[in-house]
Amino acid sequence: MTTTRDQLFLLRPDWTDQGRDWFCMACAAVEGFLGYYPAVRDQLEIAYLPYARPRHPVVDLLGEAHQNLPTLILAAPFAHPDLREDDVGEANGRLFATNEGPITRYLAARYGVSPPHP
Repeated sequence: MTTTRDQLFLLRPDWTDQGRDWFCMACAAVEGFLGYYPAVRDQLEIAYLPYARPRHPVVDLLGEAHQNLPTLILAAPFAHPDLREDDVGEANGRLFATNEGPITRYLAARYGVSPPHP
């Protein structure tokens, strides 16, 4: 993926592990945020990945150590008072956020919608 848009990677629902089907709570929370703010969804490049590792293309972009999902890769640096210092990490020269709290805080700040309540 080569883009000037923020890239969001989520696990597909109903993946199998330990002999049964699951969904990712953190990915579901991000999906809920995007359901509240479909205009934000429209501005992102979103990919749904299988549970199995390695999780390409995230590994290709950030490296094998950073394939946790959900992951948001930022198109460009962005600072905002609502963002915490540890909300955004860096790997392979790319800025990224992982997990629902940092991702929804970033998306709310970046796209001008209501942030999650602390």
